[in-house]
Amino acid sequence: MTDPAIGLGQIVASDPAFDVSAFLNQAGDTFLSVKSGLESRDLVDVAELVSDGVYDDLRTDVSRLLQRGAIQHYDALGISQSSVAAADHSQSGDSITVLFRAAAIQYLSSEDQNSDGSTLPMMPFTEYWTFSRARGDSSITQHAPECPTCGAPIDIDTGRICRYCKTLLPSPRRQVGWTVVSITPAVQNA
Repeated sequence: MTDPAIGLGQIVASDPAFDVSAFLNQAGDTFLSVKSGLESRDLVDVAELVSDGVYDDLRTDVSRLLQRGAIQHYDALGISQSSVAAADHSQSGDSITVLFRAAAIQYLSSEDQNSDGSTLPMMPFTEYWTFSRARGDSSITQHAPECPTCGAPIDIDTGRICRYCKTLLPSPRRQVGWTVVSITPAVQNA
């Protein structure tokens, strides 16, 4: 990966509508959605936000929780900082690694137990999340989505079927193009 400033400059040069602040807000929403999916042990709402490999890892985590009858809690989860740690623009596409500093009351509980983590301390943690999008994807698609098959404008009110060619459309978040391809915990207290 290149220096974040150089990589971001290259991304902006190829996609003038790219906005780092909007990207970080979206990345933060994705972070919170994935953690919520882990807590609820239901990943349906995050499947479109992550790569197949990350989804498989998350699904394995959820399966282990279900086998143990456990629930992973992230009470009072909040992001204290998100920043671009690395960025790259290459022939294959764009990638941005975001450093998330967050805190939550993290604990495991049993399905049978009505537990309350309110007496536990907030625990800070840091993770690196790498987002990627294919070459040619741009921020403009966030505002004017098109059918990937016929190019017709997508009308949000008609559902997820293109009214012209009848293609099943990707979910609205997926049309943005950024997908989580890696989640790595940072070394704590290094």
